[in-house]
Amino acid sequence: MKRPTICIIASLDTKLSEARYIKNKINELGLHTLVIDISARQELPREVLKDLEPMISCSEIAKAGGYDFKEIAKLPRSEALEHMAIGLKNILKRLYDEDRIDGVLAIGGADGAIVASSAMKELPLGIPKVIISPIFQGTTRFEPFVGTKDMVLIHSVVDIAGVNVISKVIFDNAIAAIVGMVTMGSKVWRSPPKANSIAVTMYGNTTPGVMKAKSIIEKEGFEVVIFHPNGTGGRAMEELIRQGYFIGVLDYTPHEIVDELFGGLHTAGPHRLEAAGDVGIPQVIVPGCLDFILMGPLESLPKEIREKRQVYKFNPMYTLVKITEEEAIKVAEYLASKLNRTKGPCAIVYPLKGLSMYDREGDLFYNPKITLTLLKALKDKLRSDIPVVEVNAHVNDLETAKTAADILLRMIKERGNSSKYF
Repeated sequence: MKRPTICIIASLDTKLSEARYIKNKINELGLHTLVIDISARQELPREVLKDLEPMISCSEIAKAGGYDFKEIAKLPRSEALEHMAIGLKNILKRLYDEDRIDGVLAIGGADGAIVASSAMKELPLGIPKVIISPIFQGTTRFEPFVGTKDMVLIHSVVDIAGVNVISKVIFDNAIAAIVGMVTMGSKVWRSPPKANSIAVTMYGNTTPGVMKAKSIIEKEGFEVVIFHPNGTGGRAMEELIRQGYFIGVLDYTPHEIVDELFGGLHTAGPHRLEAAGDVGIPQVIVPGCLDFILMGPLESLPKEIREKRQVYKFNPMYTLVKITEEEAIKVAEYLASKLNRTKGPCAIVYPLKGLSMYDREGDLFYNPKITLTLLKALKDKLRSDIPVVEVNAHVNDLETAKTAADILLRMIKERGNSSKYF
């Protein structure tokens, strides 16, 4: 049984002593290491780097991106980093495909973290990915570094400028973390396991309904994997659908398309609601939370929205803004455009008594006119062979959850004969 190998990524022209310390420490713990130099300005002499072997030089990284390193060193900083990132991405993919690395630990400032993370995001779910950087503090948005992957970001507290009384503690803990992940963590799948899982989307707003559906699905022997539709969650689900992890999808909360259309905070980009249809697996859509836009703090919203729209202060960070009838039509048209391209079984389960937790009779967001406007527009725009099953219940009621779960289960069990679904 081979000893695991941890790949160490660093710009050796500025992070040489730190990379050397990390390599030696990991080797002392009994694991192999492979050092990758992502320097974009200077290539250190081989005799200086000899004790870091085995390693992949910055010239090799540049070549893997289609450039000579001397050319990259002359480029403006941002362009040089982009080309090094492309080369690193190609190298990491090759190393993973050849089963030569079992985990990746990167160190760097902003530039190093950007280059390393852009390549590490291409590695599959499960392979340990750790980055140490001073950039990972509370005012930095983590999405550009994490994307949809299981990245571990460690704030270095001090700048990465030598091994000292503070940085040594950070490095040692990071080393212990990745060594533990590689030696004791879950085995990385080289290909997805045989699909027996169903992907489901859920907000807090739809949790009561989703948990009812989850219970029904699990009783039939399927595993339920729930994604939070916060933009990243939806993108991650779409990626994993394409990779073959799921046998079906219950998109109970496709809210991200509303934020994509109207500038909300939880947008998943223009390709949400495409993967299941493209690969042809059964999908059931429940329009959970399609009735509002997720915006920032109430006091930050324009006066016109605060005074003329139905708004709900969800918490100090988020405000829910009820869509208008005109916006409901646009949501329906967009949803239909996505589902009309589907190659597999597809249905919509539509709750007539409200689409979100606060869209219930007596609550602040209750607006049956908008609910029916969205329904009518959806029926007008959908392909005739995609059924819309109307349920005289709220999105979180058992009747809605059971109808959606039962239809999806029938689709999975009787796939290929749509006449049996209803």
